[in-house]
Amino acid sequence: MAPGSLTVLAPLRPGSEAGLRERLRAIGDDINGKHVTAAGRPDVTFVRSRRIHFARFAILSDPDRGPERARLLFASIYDGSLNAHLDELVSITSDMDAIWGGCEGYPGIDGFPGFVRAHAHQPTAYYIAFRDESVDSITSAIAARRRRHARQDETGLAVERSHAPVAPRRNLLVRLLRAAPVVSDVIRTIVQAGLGNVYYGTRRITASLDRYVVFRLFNWITRNRIPPRSSSFSSLPVDQCAPFVALAAGDEIPTQSNATRPGFREDAVAQNQLTVVTVVDPASIDRVRAVLAAIDSYARRLAPPGSLIGISTIHFARWVLIDRGRRLMFVSDYDGSWESYIDEFAEMILSGLDAIWETSFGMPPDGARDLPAFKRFLRSHQVPADVFFAAYPDETVLNVANDRAQS
Repeated sequence: MAPGSLTVLAPLRPGSEAGLRERLRAIGDDINGKHVTAAGRPDVTFVRSRRIHFARFAILSDPDRGPERARLLFASIYDGSLNAHLDELVSITSDMDAIWGGCEGYPGIDGFPGFVRAHAHQPTAYYIAFRDESVDSITSAIAARRRRHARQDETGLAVERSHAPVAPRRNLLVRLLRAAPVVSDVIRTIVQAGLGNVYYGTRRITASLDRYVVFRLFNWITRNRIPPRSSSFSSLPVDQCAPFVALAAGDEIPTQSNATRPGFREDAVAQNQLTVVTVVDPASIDRVRAVLAAIDSYARRLAPPGSLIGISTIHFARWVLIDRGRRLMFVSDYDGSWESYIDEFAEMILSGLDAIWETSFGMPPDGARDLPAFKRFLRSHQVPADVFFAAYPDETVLNVANDRAQS
C-alpha cells in the first residue's frame, strides 16, 4: 500500500494562536527528543512513530473568518490506514488538549478521529517518490547499508552483494498495468473540467518538455512553445528587506505580519519542507483542476520511482485545493536547500510551474521565466513550519534509490 497523506486545517479560537505557537515551537526545537522535556510541557514524540514519514505543524491566516483569525495546519505522510495513523498520533502526544484544544469544535481525545476527518482535505495531485516503500523498509535498508559499511571499514574490503537477476518482462508488465488507467483519468478530467481546459492545461505543462519524445511530438503538432518574456527586466522589487505584502488585487499573505520568517525550520536536516498557499482566480478554477489532474495522473501512473519529470529530490509533494477551491496549498518534502529545489523545478519543468500558479493572484507577469520574481512570489506565500519531522532525516531520495537497488 502506498503511503497516505493527511492535510488538516482546523480554525483556531480567537486568542489561542500565541500560546499554541509557543507550544509548537518548543516541540519543533526538540523534534528528536534529545533534551529532557520540561515538566508539564506538552510533547509529540515523533521519534517513537513507526508509521510517519514526514509531519509538520504550522499556523496560517484564516481570512474567511476575519482579518485576525488563524487556523492550525497538520500535514503528514503515513503508512497503513488513517485510523492506525490517528491512534499512533494520540499515543505519542502527551497532552492532546494542549495541542488541539485551541481549535474550534475540538471534542476532546475521544472525538479526535471524527474531528480530523471533518477538517481533512484530500490532495488534488499527489506525488510519492517510492510508492512501495514504508518507514520500516526504508529504515531497515539504511541499517543494512550501515552494517555493510561497518564491515567494510573493519576488513578494508568491499562487501560484495549478490543480486537476483532482473525480470525485465515482469517489470514492464507491472508498469503497463500501472499506466493502464491513464485513459480513464483523462476521460474523467474532461467530464469534470471540460475539454478546453484539459487541452489548454496539457499544452501549458508540456511546453518546456521537448526532451521527451512524446511531448516533443505533441508540441510540434500543436505548435506549442513557451511564451516569450514580455520584458528583459525582472519585476522583482528593489527592496528585498521589506515585509511581504499582497502582490496584486485579490492576493493574500498566508501568515500574520508578525509571524516567523518563511524559511523557519529549513536546512536543519538533509530534507526540507515547503508549504505555499495562494489565492486562485475563481474564473480559472476548472483550468487549475485540469492541470493538477494531469500532474496527479502522471505521478501515480507514469513517473518512475524517485523521479518526477527528472526531478530526483522530492520525497513527497501534494497540491490541495482548499476553501471550496478558492485557495491552492502546496505541501512538499524535499532534499537540499530551498534555492536549489526551486532552481531544479524551474530547470526541469518551467512550463509546469506556470501552468500550476499562473491563475493565482500575485504571480509575476512572466511567471517562472522571471525566476527571481517567481521565488519572491513563493516566499511571500510560504507558511513557516513550527514543527517539522522527518523519519530518516539524513537520507536523500538518491540514498533511498541506491538502497532499493542493493536490497
